[in-house]
This record gives sequence, structure tokens and C-alpha cells, in this order.
Amino acid sequence: MNEHERVLELIRLKDQVPSKLDPSKTALLVIDVQRYFVSPDYPFGQTFEKLVPGATAGYFERVRNTVIPNIKRLQEFFRSQHLPIIYTVIGSHMENGRDLPGQLRDLDQLGLAVLGKRITPPVNDPSWQIDDSVAPLPGELVLNKTSCGPLNSTKLDQTLHNMGIDTLIVAGLTTDVCVTQTARETADRGFQVTIAEDACTTLSEELHRHALQSFNIVFGRVKNADEVLSSLSAAGVSGVGV
Repeated sequence: MNEHERVLELIRLKDQVPSKLDPSKTALLVIDVQRYFVSPDYPFGQTFEKLVPGATAGYFERVRNTVIPNIKRLQEFFRSQHLPIIYTVIGSHMENGRDLPGQLRDLDQLGLAVLGKRITPPVNDPSWQIDDSVAPLPGELVLNKTSCGPLNSTKLDQTLHNMGIDTLIVAGLTTDVCVTQTARETADRGFQVTIAEDACTTLSEELHRHALQSFNIVFGRVKNADEVLSSLSAAGVSGVGV
């Protein structure tokens, strides 16, 4: 057993400890499933493809064939049980993006240099909208952020506490940036957090896997959509999930 295999064994043993789960205090967070992260027809995908052809092909295929269908399954369950779904999106309030943090402005500069277009869209731009495949229903909350993590630039923390939420299921785009950033931040604020591993992805499967393992060792749980739904269904009957 090599060093990394020992770490994976630690994660496996840690995850055997039962965790209490109350669906009535659980929310689904859908992170940044916006048109420009879902379709290759926007500067996010176009910039990377121009720099390294083929760099995003696997990513967009996983988004279409795995991530979106599993997010929809989670949405259907939460809606059927009248449980809250909260969406985040990322976009600048200023047309030139000056209100974004430095790393996102740098990414915009890359897009401008390669395509003549910014990568991060302004609020209400068509590419900023949540993709139609997982669009919110009336009454489902959408929070715009100007940072990768929502707690730095939205009232998500206060909103969840006001709603009596203590448990989060996190899905969306992308795993190694905004998804795990959100999961880590909320775990640090005392929420019990599970990332739905097949309801998120990033530019490579290796980055995806390593980001989840890094989160899993300390911050929370990683389960696939079937396991999440099974745990929620069981907890709805017995009051305790595993």
C-alpha cells in the first residue's frame, strides 16, 4: 500500500462513522451551472480550446451526459419533498468586470488576449443565466456572487441559518474551484456538507478526483447521486442517515 492508498483508506474508515441526517434541515446547493460553463459556445470553452485544442471536450461531454442528468435527479427529489434548492451564479455587476477579484480579472484578461472577449459575463448577460436544463422554478433562490466562494460575496450563510438549514448537498461546476470552495467554506461555518460526486465535474477527471479526495479527508462526505438520494429517503423514514 503506497502513501496515497493509505490516505484513501483513512477516508474510507472516516466515512464509516454514521452521520445524522434530517431532510427537513437539508438544502441542495447548485453551484454555477450557467450557460457559459455548460456550452462550448462561450468564451470559457472557446479560450481554452484556442490555447489547447481538445482541452475541454471531455469536460463538456461529462457536463451533458453525467452532471446535468444527476443534478436534475437531485432537483426532482428535493422538489418532491418540498426541500429548498438554492442556486449560485457568478457574474460581474460592472460591465468591465472591475468588481471581480484579481484571479478572475486575470482570467478575463486571458480571454481578451485570446478572443477579444471576457470569460466571466456580467449579470443578466445571456451566458450568465442558469442553463435551461436545470433552471430554477419560481420561488427557488438564486444568489449572484463576485467570488469563487459564495460566503465572501453573498448572504448565503445568513440565509441558510434563517431557514434552519444545517446540512447541505452540493453539486455543480466546477469541482476543483467553486464547488469545493463552497463546500469547504460552509463546512467551516458548521454545516454538514456532502458533495454529490457525479453531479459535478471539472476540466480533467484527475483534477475532479483529487479535489474531492482533498475535501473528503477533512471537510465532509463525498457520495454519488444514488447514495445521496438513498440516504435522504432512508432519513425521511427513520430520521437517521448513514
